[in-house]
Amino acid sequence: MTQPQLHDVTASFSDGTLHGAGARDHRSPRQRRSDVVDGPTSAPAAAALRGPNRSSLRPATKASPYENHAHPDHQADREEGDELPGWPVIGSPGWCYEADECGGGALRKLRRGKTEEWELILDWAPYVSERLVVLGDDGKSSGRYYTITIGADTLTKSLADLRTADGWNDFSDDAGAASRAIREVLINVITDQGKRLPRTFVVTHTGWHQLPGTGLTYVHADGRTYPADRPVRIIGAPDPLRRAAAPLEGTATFEDCCRAIRDIASHGWAPLMGLAVGARSLAHSLRPVAATFIFDAAPNSGKTSAANTGRSLLLTPRPSAWPPVPTKGMNSTVTDIECAIDFEGDMPTLLDDIPLTRTSSTMEVREMEKKLELIIRAAGNATEIKGRRNRDLTAKPGNRIRSIPTIAAQMLPPSMQESLYRRAVVAYLGRDSGDVDWRWYKAGGGESLSLPLRTIGDRIIAHLHAHRSVDTYLADLEARALEQLIPHVEGQLPQRSGTMDGVVTAAAAMLSGLGLVAAVTDVDMADLISVVAPPLAGSLAKQALRMDEQHIAQDGVATAVGDVLRKALSRRDAHIRDSKGNIGPVVPGQSEQDQGVRRQRGGAWGGQGPAVYWFPDRGPAIGITNSNLNMLLKASGDPRVNSYVDRSLPDTLLQAGATLRNTAQKERVTSHRVRVGADNLRLLLVRADLVWDL
Repeated sequence: MTQPQLHDVTASFSDGTLHGAGARDHRSPRQRRSDVVDGPTSAPAAAALRGPNRSSLRPATKASPYENHAHPDHQADREEGDELPGWPVIGSPGWCYEADECGGGALRKLRRGKTEEWELILDWAPYVSERLVVLGDDGKSSGRYYTITIGADTLTKSLADLRTADGWNDFSDDAGAASRAIREVLINVITDQGKRLPRTFVVTHTGWHQLPGTGLTYVHADGRTYPADRPVRIIGAPDPLRRAAAPLEGTATFEDCCRAIRDIASHGWAPLMGLAVGARSLAHSLRPVAATFIFDAAPNSGKTSAANTGRSLLLTPRPSAWPPVPTKGMNSTVTDIECAIDFEGDMPTLLDDIPLTRTSSTMEVREMEKKLELIIRAAGNATEIKGRRNRDLTAKPGNRIRSIPTIAAQMLPPSMQESLYRRAVVAYLGRDSGDVDWRWYKAGGGESLSLPLRTIGDRIIAHLHAHRSVDTYLADLEARALEQLIPHVEGQLPQRSGTMDGVVTAAAAMLSGLGLVAAVTDVDMADLISVVAPPLAGSLAKQALRMDEQHIAQDGVATAVGDVLRKALSRRDAHIRDSKGNIGPVVPGQSEQDQGVRRQRGGAWGGQGPAVYWFPDRGPAIGITNSNLNMLLKASGDPRVNSYVDRSLPDTLLQAGATLRNTAQKERVTSHRVRVGADNLRLLLVRADLVWDL
């Protein structure tokens, strides 16, 4: 068998000398394995491991362009007596490796037979230049990453990624690492090198972090920190976001910043409100605002321009300043949205755009309502967006809302729950109402704000960092904003319900972001709020009306079902039959028209539309199939009941008390199997007293 060349780290190879073979090794396999890990303890043993005379695979004097780099020398602290052909792989007995920052090295395995010899498995080995420790929300380590060089590629990979085959696909020079057994050895090579490196802290989202030994630090999406040069890295930033977060050339003057704020205030109240929300988002983790902000406006009304004033405090799209880089589009999957919004902490967000119209399908409406449910409820309750579990069913850290979510919507789902409205502040905009001077923004006004807004964003971060008691400071700004907003709200809502108090308080907290803007410019906070407060109060009044409508709709489902059936029968869009399936006026005390039937020419009773069956001995109740009932509900246009799908309607009606429970079949409690003539039908049994006064 041809034996590989060996690297004897105890000798100098600068003169090109060769080593001779040692005496035959008569030690036990256990002793030989001990030598592999701990180094040979005798000259014959060392010679046996070295093998026959041959030159080294890699001279010890090989020059490296990184020789002055602050990386630890992975061969430097080898014991003088060790003569292994490289480092032993801790955790993989019988393996050793060499690695260098140029992407070279080797991975060998000890082959045992009549003689022991080192076989070359790979002509490369991963070189680790950084050990990155993820800093969790509790300040403790929650994961590991390594900066790894293989050939020409230097990439940062998590330990979890390395345990999968896909984690190695990005390395173009990893020939021979296809098998799982080899990858497990390579992982041990990586962790062995990593333990010799100092820890570098890593965060997985932007915003404020308490770094051990360093203190409060703001981390930008492109890796910059405030204060500058703090020892922390950020991972997970999408490339468009990272490029947009890169600093611009130069900074705006104080006068330019003040002029930009006045320009925003003079071209519509909505962009100034967007700026307020964006500025307040910069302090979200320092004092959270448990609410979502929504622009509800028709297409081409300027809602994205309004939201982008806040987004522009930290981000400038490249190479063109328009369109803005969104957090995610609302057409993305739920998982995609929650991962993107989890990354953006303490920075202005933008979920753009909810593309619903009045002609959208029921499925599209339900899908968008599901996304809003996850975002708004998680923000309002300060909980994870979706709970998750590990394989052993222990709790797994979930994605969270780390800033004030800002959503742009063409139209909110008609069936959006009142409880979601209570956790949101909705700004209703018109296209030509002056809420947004979109023509000014389109003509270049928005682009002229890029440098001043970036400068203002940096100054707000520095301003927050300088405060010793940020929570008290922000609470004072919120109180001042609420004091100025309340008179306008009382003018629009003199008898507002208690549920609106939380919405008004959240709106004032968002409005307090103008206090942060005023603190870094010479514009007075009261002057800025006076521009926004009157139209914002009018928008809150519209939101309160919408909440009342939803409350009535959700609490009046049973009444609505009765109203729809009564009108359908009286208009002869449906008709009554008896329990045997015969058409006729079978309900006592109700006219023929009220039952949707009429005499035909031959004297028989006739009717049009879906059949409704009369069961006097079941409550009394009237029976109708699920699909026919939902068809009548949708055709009615009644907002209380016209947005349900066939699958969810039976449960909704049973919970609302509109239908009778099936006590005979536990698995089908919402509907009943009823014999009607020769047919065996599955029917919903609606309470008859909801349709008529019996």
